[in-house]
Amino acid sequence: MMDYVIGCDLGSQSLKVILLSADGQLCGEASVGYPISYPRPAWAEQPAETWLEAFSGAVLSLLSQTGAPASSIRGIGLAAQVDGVVAVDASGRPLRPAIIWMDRRATPQCEQAAQRAQPHRLFELSGLNLDASHVAPKIRWLYDNEPQITDLTRFFLLPGSYLAYALTGELGVDYSNASSTLLLDVRTRQWSDELCRAFELEKTTLAPVFPAQRVIGGLKPALAERLGLPVGLPLVLGSGDEHAACLGAGVSRPGLVCDIAGTAEPVCAASASPAFDPTGLVETHCHADASAWLLENPGFVSGANYRWFRDEFARLEAQQISAAGGNPYDVLNEQAAHVPPGSEGLIFLPCLMGAMAPEWNAAARGVYAGFTLAHTRGHFVRALLEGSAYAVRDICDQLQAVGLPLAQIRAVGGGARSRLLRQVKADVTGLPVALPQTIETTALGAGMLALVGLGMCASLQEAAQNAVRLVEVLDPNPAVRQCYEDHYQLYRATYAAMRPVFEQAARLNPAE
Repeated sequence: MMDYVIGCDLGSQSLKVILLSADGQLCGEASVGYPISYPRPAWAEQPAETWLEAFSGAVLSLLSQTGAPASSIRGIGLAAQVDGVVAVDASGRPLRPAIIWMDRRATPQCEQAAQRAQPHRLFELSGLNLDASHVAPKIRWLYDNEPQITDLTRFFLLPGSYLAYALTGELGVDYSNASSTLLLDVRTRQWSDELCRAFELEKTTLAPVFPAQRVIGGLKPALAERLGLPVGLPLVLGSGDEHAACLGAGVSRPGLVCDIAGTAEPVCAASASPAFDPTGLVETHCHADASAWLLENPGFVSGANYRWFRDEFARLEAQQISAAGGNPYDVLNEQAAHVPPGSEGLIFLPCLMGAMAPEWNAAARGVYAGFTLAHTRGHFVRALLEGSAYAVRDICDQLQAVGLPLAQIRAVGGGARSRLLRQVKADVTGLPVALPQTIETTALGAGMLALVGLGMCASLQEAAQNAVRLVEVLDPNPAVRQCYEDHYQLYRATYAAMRPVFEQAARLNPAE
């Protein structure tokens, strides 16, 4: 009988699970969706209990679909959205909804930290920008604004740590997740006293740090019984979602870029050493593979932009298409495909929750610029897709500027389903864009970590050789290269022109 592991991807809008065989074959997948709450502009929250419910539902669906016997499941590996914070009491009960990665309310706490420590020193230690997206300022915000919560808080957990704790009762956070908190020394892979002091936080409220392949504990009896799985089934701690996605795409060696087009769009490349980008566009994280580091932009909002556009400007049509068994995005993409490259001067800035490219700017907001009475809905869709591609180019150019050679982009996540978008990215960046056999490489990477952590595979390199397969590579089209070069420069000029407007608007409509 074949042995299997379950790989789990705790994402922003859904939790996905896959069944991965010991020899690297993807044998099934399932998912359960959930919403994001936006209580105020630039705020974003989710009840952490929702993730546990989604995990149970997705696993039950996976086992039902595949018919895999419980005795054949050897363990579970996790990957999870980074940069969220769950305040739990001594019993592990969440005290409020999780503040997730895209939330920007903690900008004042970053400003306060800059008064206590030099931002360049914080960057030297952590590899991260002093930015409200990270965990440390969010925790500080809770202390400053919700003392009734922090008085009862025993631990501040990241989403993956919370799910692992809920499943096993054991505390832990892996190097990659911890390296995106602004509290970890990225070189030593330990919590930093100096960074904690900058935010006036105690290390005792943080989970212990371990490698991603560590078996953190066994499945709790009540949960195992509910799922029909063995009591004490080993759970491998796993990594951040983009870090696992890189593993699942085979991006653990220099020369490759992983473009993860999900709700957000992290763009990542592996490095043999902890290189640093002086501009701050690209941060330095620990990789899920402990032998490497990951240079990455943690992700501008991307798929969420397209979902917003669909829901606000094509809701009824999308409902009708879905009811008939179709995909609304296919219809929108078809309209965009009939629009010429450059969208006839229409530019979109993908900054609906602040900018992460071409710079980090919490005050930035989404912009359509240059539209006329001649522009159609198809133009607006194509401009939205091109805006994401321009942001990917921003990041790829900077990765090369800090010394990483780039030969190919590997596109994963839901956005990778669009052949049009993959071609636009190839044309805008000048790099070939490859499509792996499965685009759900985050769950695949979590499964690969489980295989290695449980001793079912000798190394992550061996797991990648078995599990990672490419099915298509799109080369840049030289006929549109100059057009996109010109419109990329127009995109950069539009952003530069809007910067003072963003600042003025932020004063009128503060996020905090």
